[in-house]
Amino acid sequence: MANEDVNLRQIHRAFDAVEENLDRQLDKYIKAGLIIRQDRRYRLGGQIFGDDDIDWSALTSQPAQRNYFVQPFFVRADSHLAQRLDETYVYQELRNETNSVVLHLTSRFDCETDTLANYFFKISENLNLSPLEREVYQIMGDADPEYVLKYMTTFLLKFKNKKVVKKHPDIFVRVLEKYGYINASSENEFTTHIVFSEQEIPRVDFDDAEMFIKAQLTQQTNINNFISLDEATNLD
Repeated sequence: MANEDVNLRQIHRAFDAVEENLDRQLDKYIKAGLIIRQDRRYRLGGQIFGDDDIDWSALTSQPAQRNYFVQPFFVRADSHLAQRLDETYVYQELRNETNSVVLHLTSRFDCETDTLANYFFKISENLNLSPLEREVYQIMGDADPEYVLKYMTTFLLKFKNKKVVKKHPDIFVRVLEKYGYINASSENEFTTHIVFSEQEIPRVDFDDAEMFIKAQLTQQTNINNFISLDEATNLD
């Protein structure tokens, strides 16, 4: 769908072969602001960013920060910008209501990195899974993230004071092992590759797509996964 206005017949002709329930999907995109409908004509609901919108000479690598922008935006798929943006890093946090453990994971912007956060996101949005994610799905399916994190973080918390933790390998342990977050040293003993750290990655909120894109292009540091505690936690 180009940036100019088109009618519903043109949309059906272009997308019927690849999109089921197209009218329902259009209503969903309109509600989300991705598409604007006016006088029976349709257009994209925002600017399409391309290479000419970026001053590449002004971009330099910056300290890690979690850039946050909630509105949809568009980038030309065949542009250098799209490629560069996909190659930047995002710093994910997984929290739960049971304890103060926070999992900090690093992914490429395109979500193609195998992280637990990306798995939860792809399941919630019904997106295609990677080969490893398909293996994870065979283990725990679409289990509620809060439920999963309750058991995973309770287990990982034990590594705060121990190098080796004894545990029967249930589904949560098996998934942690699949992602390489832990390693089996024997049948029921595990070590972890995720260290506890007091490192902080600040969150920066944006209300402008162009500013968000420019800030994200500077995120070029691949940070090792780590665990932090939000507050004093009983480790007994």
